Amino acid sequence: MRSLPVALVLPAAVLALPPQAPLAAQERPLTFMDVQEMKRAGSWTPSPNGAWMLYTVTTPDWEEAESQTDIHLVALDEGVSSSRQLTYTEDKNETSPTWGPDGSFFLFSSNRDGDENQLYMMRHDGGEARKITDAEEGVSGFAFSPDGRWLVYRSGESNQEQLYRLPADDLAGAEPEQLTDGEAGVDQWDFSPDGSRVYFARPDAFDEDEKKRREEGFTVDVRNAITPLSNLWSVEVESAAERAPDRRSVLQHQQLYDLR
Repeated sequence: MRSLPVALVLPAAVLALPPQAPLAAQERPLTFMDVQEMKRAGSWTPSPNGAWMLYTVTTPDWEEAESQTDIHLVALDEGVSSSRQLTYTEDKNETSPTWGPDGSFFLFSSNRDGDENQLYMMRHDGGEARKITDAEEGVSGFAFSPDGRWLVYRSGESNQEQLYRLPADDLAGAEPEQLTDGEAGVDQWDFSPDGSRVYFARPDAFDEDEKKRREEGFTVDVRNAITPLSNLWSVEVESAAERAPDRRSVLQHQQLYDLR
């Protein structure tokens, strides 16, 4: 059969399409409500081998002034067609996906078993999530050490949070061990480049009276309240030995951190 020239086929195909409204009539400006109802992606986390990426999708509920977040997975070499949802919760959240050191599993934070966020581990290729922390006040931040040996997380009452460790090769079986033990809590913290130490900021004092006021519902701010100064400390992950670094070590750590 003799094929028709392309110049004849294309006009015929265009004429066969159903009539549509002009493009300009279909367009409208993006509204505030459009933005509020959009699902949002975030926490993009490529796997150590570069084959996969974990990410979160947050679905807003404008009427209830709430949102809900689940974790998804996509193959970096296949793109959108390979994307699939890994966690399913209707009124709870799964956030902060973080690959394990060898990429065979990942951790995430969730309040699926109560009001407080705990840590769970899960394989990206299937299976149920497994709970690995049961901290009374929940977990507020976690990270694997750069050498892949430890998982460190922060937990505790407000302004009194401390650091804890778990061995990365036995997250589900080992008991958490406390690394820091100060009256005031740990603020910002980060690993040294080799993973042997954790550097953290800690206020020099803790206001027990302020804690009691908050617990008893007296939330009025105290006029001219004194904010305690903070200092940079470090703790050895292996031995849990704390020390206040001298100025030279602080500057060295800052220079190394800036290069990361």
